[in-house]
Amino acid sequence: TMVSKEDDEVDAQGIPLKSSYDSAPLPVPLLYTIFTLVFMAIGQGLAYPIYSADPLFETKIGLLALHGLGWIYVGLVILYRGSTYGIGCVLGSARKAAKVNVPDQHVYSVYTKPGQPKLGYVLMEKEGAIGRFNRAQRALQNYLESAPFVLAFFLLSGFVCPFPTFCMGCFYSAARVVSAIGYTHSPNGRMAGNMLGMLTIAVMEALVLSAGVKAILRE
Repeated sequence: TMVSKEDDEVDAQGIPLKSSYDSAPLPVPLLYTIFTLVFMAIGQGLAYPIYSADPLFETKIGLLALHGLGWIYVGLVILYRGSTYGIGCVLGSARKAAKVNVPDQHVYSVYTKPGQPKLGYVLMEKEGAIGRFNRAQRALQNYLESAPFVLAFFLLSGFVCPFPTFCMGCFYSAARVVSAIGYTHSPNGRMAGNMLGMLTIAVMEALVLSAGVKAILRE
């Protein structure tokens, strides 16, 4: 999600006049579909030379096939992509319609008695030290939201390709720190670290998917 200075303009209730998605040339579901497919394709392209680097990796896949674990590997990818893609499309479309931009995650109304004028909505403070704190907190939540799947990919990929997965784990950790530093500075500042982190996840995902498919075909 991109943020511009124009997004600072708000209505009488405090809601931005423009959604950060308004500048996107495509509908949110189509945008997310293209984004997902591109990252999965890049992940597969980077995963192929990793599998080709060591014959031991193929031996590990043979063990997965022997114990029928290929379905678990493929199932994890389906579970991850099915939930994150579907929920992402729903959330992105709702965020665009509501014109609620990051870092805001919720919008609260101030209670007024019947017949009294309605007050503005309650959103995150975005300025000064408190604004930086709010964005730093969102960076932490971004990490925690993806942590369960990242750990699952790390463990399953690590069984087949231990050292490459170790390297990707280190890279992912660094990317999340870069994202946190950037997000603390500004909403757009998170993008570089986020993209690098998602690319790392895509490679581990590709390793898991490839191992699972190969194991199933060998059963």
